[in-house]
Amino acid sequence: MLTFEEFELLPEIAGKQELIGGELIGLPPPKFQHSLVAHRLYRRLLSAGDDRAYLEAGYRIGGGWLQPDVSVAHPNHPLRDGYLSGAPQLAVEVLSPSNTASAIERKLTLYFADGAAEVWVIDPTNSCMTVYRQSPTGVTRIAVNERYDSAFGSILLTELFA
Repeated sequence: MLTFEEFELLPEIAGKQELIGGELIGLPPPKFQHSLVAHRLYRRLLSAGDDRAYLEAGYRIGGGWLQPDVSVAHPNHPLRDGYLSGAPQLAVEVLSPSNTASAIERKLTLYFADGAAEVWVIDPTNSCMTVYRQSPTGVTRIAVNERYDSAFGSILLTELFA
């Protein structure tokens, strides 16, 4: 079981590392299609005027560390020891072969428990997106096949996957 303090002392490696429930999760470097989709979405969020959008920013969440592919921080997002503290307002996970359903489920649980408004899971292989949105009655799941309109702007999947 690894603490965050031990995690931040680890040497940097290729790919990214996350810390979930004391477990160190190493992810391989993303393939080109993964990076392309993430970058297109990031540019789309910026063009919609959201200067709180980030590529690969890390967040201290639930005693660990998550690094969504794209995120939008909350207005005045708190910092703790120089790190973004708490879930982003929007977290985007672009699926890759190393993502398992249980890993995504663990991340969804952590994001929503720590203040996320929405989590987008983008599947480049099947050219689709699933949106999970916090609502007063719990988390709502929305399957997106063409277009999604949200507080973060409109997303056309044909533009992401072109």
